[in-house]
Amino acid sequence: MVEVRNPSDAPVVASPARSPARNPLRRKALAVATVAAGLFAVSIVMERLAPSSSQAVVQAYVIRMAAEVSGRVIEVGVADNAQVTAKTVLFRIDPRPYEIAVAEAEAKLERIGQTIGASTQAVEAAQARVVQLQAERANVRAQAERAKALFDRGVYARAKLDDAKAALGVSDASVVGAEADLAKAREELGPNGADNPQIREALAALERARLNLLHTTVLAPSDGVVSNLQLGVGQVVGVGQAALTFIDAGTVWVAAAFKENSLEHVAAGDEAEVVLDSLPGSVFAMRVESVGWGVSNGGVDPATGLPTIRNQSGWVREPQRFPVRLVFDDRFPRGVRYGSQANVVIYTGDNPVTNALGRFWIRLVATLTYVS
Repeated sequence: MVEVRNPSDAPVVASPARSPARNPLRRKALAVATVAAGLFAVSIVMERLAPSSSQAVVQAYVIRMAAEVSGRVIEVGVADNAQVTAKTVLFRIDPRPYEIAVAEAEAKLERIGQTIGASTQAVEAAQARVVQLQAERANVRAQAERAKALFDRGVYARAKLDDAKAALGVSDASVVGAEADLAKAREELGPNGADNPQIREALAALERARLNLLHTTVLAPSDGVVSNLQLGVGQVVGVGQAALTFIDAGTVWVAAAFKENSLEHVAAGDEAEVVLDSLPGSVFAMRVESVGWGVSNGGVDPATGLPTIRNQSGWVREPQRFPVRLVFDDRFPRGVRYGSQANVVIYTGDNPVTNALGRFWIRLVATLTYVS
């Protein structure tokens, strides 16, 4: 006989308990979150100690060159987008009408002198020299003022400023000497001639005619670039009519917009570095010249004249940006163009870690500008 056992009576052996398996995705997510939090903290510190901005452009003084007298253009001495030096002839206006006006004024002065029995030849010669030297001094003074401004900003060396001051001193001395000669020549007219209202009127008319004759030649005020040339030989220009745009190459800076919460430690004199889109791969040393103290917060509706309010939504509003003006440590790099975009980083102090990160970032941007 065979014994049959109930399967339910069989002994049951308990299996050992298993610990729940760890999820690898959870560990990766935690690592990513940790890295993100670390980068966020670093970015906050960087924004305070080594702020950066990609909203930066190259700026320069832009001059709309216009004639001070009207007439027909007989010569255009430059081409569009040409680089020129100071005192280069930009264009000339037909001088013949103004030469005739000078001749008429000289004849009138001589006729009046003959009427009162006085010789005016010495006065004419002395006055012509004064007008010429005064015009030259005006240009030298403008150059000296520009050199002083550049020296104050640290762009020019002391030697260049001294040379500009010396040139202005020589020009002033020349004008003073010429004015003394003119005064002496007027005295030689005699008491009746020097104080005669007809003589004074004729002298003023002659000086005005000679000054207009000088203005028929328009010269470059400094080293720079000619742009937007709108002139051709035979064209008639009027007084004050813009004929070309002149970009002063001696005063170039970078205007960068920084968030206001990044300007806590930024001050004039701070070191900076810039990458220009027009010169990819290169990093140039700069320094902070000034930090803007105000921007426009609103506008006015031209139709109603009422103020417009900027509406913002969300928990965190968009930060306001303020302009920061930076200048090159050395002479600005060759090839930089007015209006070129740039990336800027400012080093607000002796912070080795943040400064090193800022230098790494700006050099990474310099490499990426090849493909941007």
